[in-house]
Amino acid sequence: MKRDQNVAWHRSDVFASDLEGRQIAVVGGTGGIGRALSRHLASLGADLIVVGQTFRDAGMARIRFIQADLSLMREAERVAAELPAEKLDMVIFTTGIFAAPRRQETAEGVERDLAVSYLNRLVILSVIAPKLGMQLPKAALKPRVFLMGYPGSGRIGEPEDLNAERSYKAMPTHMNTVAGNEMLVLDAAKHYPQATFFGLNPGLVKTNIRDNFFGRDTLKSRVMETLIGWFTPSAESYAEGITPLLLAPDIEGHSGAMFDSKGRAILPSGGLTEAHIRQFMAASESLLARTGIQHTALQTTGTFSSTTPSEDSIMSKLFDSIRVGHDTLPNRLVMAPMTRSRAQFDGTPGQLAATYYAQRAGIGLIVSEGTQPSDDGQGYLTTPGIYTDAHVAGWKKVTDAVHAKGGHIFIQLMHAGRMSHPDNTPHHRQGVAPSAIAPGTGMFTAKGMQDIPTPRALSTEEVRQTVRDFRQSARRAVEAGADGVEIHGANAYLVQQFFAPSANARADEYGGAIENRARFAIEVAKTIAGEIGADRTAIRLSPGTAMWGIDEGPQGPDLYRYLIAELDKLGLAYLHIMHLGNEPLLADIRKLWTGALIVNRPGRPREQVGADVAAGLAELESYGTMVLANPDFVERLKANSPMNEARSEGFFGGTERFYTDYPTLRETQSA
Repeated sequence: MKRDQNVAWHRSDVFASDLEGRQIAVVGGTGGIGRALSRHLASLGADLIVVGQTFRDAGMARIRFIQADLSLMREAERVAAELPAEKLDMVIFTTGIFAAPRRQETAEGVERDLAVSYLNRLVILSVIAPKLGMQLPKAALKPRVFLMGYPGSGRIGEPEDLNAERSYKAMPTHMNTVAGNEMLVLDAAKHYPQATFFGLNPGLVKTNIRDNFFGRDTLKSRVMETLIGWFTPSAESYAEGITPLLLAPDIEGHSGAMFDSKGRAILPSGGLTEAHIRQFMAASESLLARTGIQHTALQTTGTFSSTTPSEDSIMSKLFDSIRVGHDTLPNRLVMAPMTRSRAQFDGTPGQLAATYYAQRAGIGLIVSEGTQPSDDGQGYLTTPGIYTDAHVAGWKKVTDAVHAKGGHIFIQLMHAGRMSHPDNTPHHRQGVAPSAIAPGTGMFTAKGMQDIPTPRALSTEEVRQTVRDFRQSARRAVEAGADGVEIHGANAYLVQQFFAPSANARADEYGGAIENRARFAIEVAKTIAGEIGADRTAIRLSPGTAMWGIDEGPQGPDLYRYLIAELDKLGLAYLHIMHLGNEPLLADIRKLWTGALIVNRPGRPREQVGADVAAGLAELESYGTMVLANPDFVERLKANSPMNEARSEGFFGGTERFYTDYPTLRETQSA
């Protein structure tokens, strides 16, 4: 096993105060390592739920028992329904059994080692993972899931004979179990940002895990366990030694990490490619279906699959709740940011804005129209700002109205940069940009369409001041009641202008190399996260945008790979991608970004709504004009009802016409 040099943590003593009142479930917690861990954690003040067949600790305080035969998938389903996932701080899946010399099969037709030591974990996780932490108070640590096995072993399993029906040998069969658990950690880490997932390799520990191979209570088994006990730790000493890792704050940003018997970070097994994981999970789904489990891994965990999901399964996934940042959203649908140009001339949101956004509060998350962080940031007529007391008061009416309907709203911070005209800004000054390069397009003003003039290049100090402007506007957005802010790094505005050589010819630390052109976006994200919290900070990007003179050049995809890897280190609430068709790049983004990913595909037809979530390519999907024209967008999707058509004549400026007067389905039916 190779060490992972990117993950390090500091061992410290664990006291009762660290665990007092924590809710922990140990699946397989009635024997061996599981029992030792349960007893140790309970002795330190945690409240334990242990799952297994034979309970030996009925007299011990703080331990509750769920009896289950975990070789049966229907039992795993029942356990998942009984576990209070919303309140759990931690879930630990402990080691199971070892494959027998001759193939054993459960009553459901599954090879026994695979069923006991891997497949039931897939079933349980598929049910509880979306719910983890939903009812927990905001805390420094997300809910944690630890899966024991032998990650980093180098074995990647044989999905084509997952159930060992073609040929059977104990070790290869057991390696399917080992590989399955390792892939389960990697897959869950990718798809459930509301929790963190880790693999544990306890190595050889004196337990009865090998009884299935050597024979229970046989001489061979007793001799082997005695020898192992001479040279390896006991289950109790392993439990005590690994407990500091379970609580270590240092591993919080490393979901998907694996650890050896001494708690050292190790790399996953080589060969666990996305394609292999997809194939293995598809085989797991097929095997589950044979046991009578109706929900597949695809429908519940969002794993990649070679199967084609039904329309019902695609849609049902959209309506699952999900933890994003510090909020639990009721569904996985997002209202994309859309300029509506109905603010007052000083940038205060108009009177109808509160009505407009509150009407759409049934969607999982509202991202507001682009909102300038300063006078220099304004580009278009009558767009809102968020940097004066009047702006804060105006936005407070909006956020209060949304929250009163149970909704969630992020205010998008948009600095237009060179996409500006002096006639549209409060100070009537020349626009600012990375370099003095005009976009070569026009803009609507009170005098009609006019060419956008050449912008003034920001000095290095002015770039830094602009970063501070973003920070201050983010603080003001939170004062206004916003649940968070989304940095507008897309659509040819200031942040993206720094990315593109066609708009950025700078020779300082903000121009030239990929790292320099990405610097402004990273600094903005860092400073906002430091001001209001990473879990209230998000960013929107549009890789490959070719509009208004933006050309990111041949290095464009690599710039985004670098940028997203750096942003991922910050632990932001989400990444919002406007996807323009580069599927290989989107697949790379999916790998690089470990948090919640929102994908927006402009012009996506209604029949494809939910496809990215169902395929595991995104946690959420955002939609613009369909939400604009349908205030009850979620209800219409659930009912498979017709949608209102968006009217372009009401997109920008005007009154309530085609703004707040789109009818709901209920209003249409009662008319």
